[in-house]
Amino acid sequence: MTRFYSYDSLSATDLISVPCAICQSNNSRELCVDNGFSIRKCGNPKCGFVYVNPRPTNQQLAKLYRTYYSADKVVPEKWKREMGAISRECCDWLTERQRTGVVLEVGCSFGHFLNDMESRGWKTVGIEPSPVAARYAREHTTGQIFQSDFENVKLETESFDAVVSLYVLEHVSDPRAFLAKVFDVLRPGGLAIIRTTYVEPLMPIFRIFGQSGMHAPMHLNDFSPHVMRRLALDLGFQNVEVRVGRIRYSHDLIEIAGALILGNLGRILEFLSRGKVLFPWVCAFSYRLSK
Repeated sequence: MTRFYSYDSLSATDLISVPCAICQSNNSRELCVDNGFSIRKCGNPKCGFVYVNPRPTNQQLAKLYRTYYSADKVVPEKWKREMGAISRECCDWLTERQRTGVVLEVGCSFGHFLNDMESRGWKTVGIEPSPVAARYAREHTTGQIFQSDFENVKLETESFDAVVSLYVLEHVSDPRAFLAKVFDVLRPGGLAIIRTTYVEPLMPIFRIFGQSGMHAPMHLNDFSPHVMRRLALDLGFQNVEVRVGRIRYSHDLIEIAGALILGNLGRILEFLSRGKVLFPWVCAFSYRLSK
């Protein structure tokens, strides 16, 4: 699989065991092994969260993300093409609700989304752990860019009209704390757009094709709509809207074929059912969370 990131093998001393981040249960069963890591599903019948366990320590994760993008291999324009449709859709969702405001993007990568929002009159702030991507984002946007992890950046409570995070929540070690901070920095009536992976239904197919479904250890979490709704409402969000959203144009031929076929089927079913029926085999969903 072609990706802009890589990681070195980890020893047993670099790993820790964790409970379910959603319900704190220690009861789980193994679904499969991905890149040598155990992918487990919470045994709580009211939960069912899928996550990597054991997993890298926070120190090891920080080390991994310092080299998340390789300076000699990254091509920002390829990343812009891969995420372009999703980014534009998020811009439309925000501006249809509010003409201008202040938006925070967590995991802003090269700043393409922030650049688009600035062109629509919004003020922007970005957070990106990769020094390569953060430097590029600073050079191509006017807002402040923090080269850091989200949890390490001090932000004022209720200081943003919107928070956007695309394909980040699957990476974080504590998704509950992540979304709690998103809620905290949003102003009352603010909107969070979270897009994250949901590959559990496709894991058997991934294994047939020798593909890495979870991309462990870079991806640590897998969110079903049920789990995301439960977590968001538990944290205080007033409304959770689930959308199939636009597809991501991967550079892997199998992935792009699957996204085109399954993603478009999902969008058609969503349209015909007026959003009441979700196609589970689309690999990712977008969530609009209202505070």
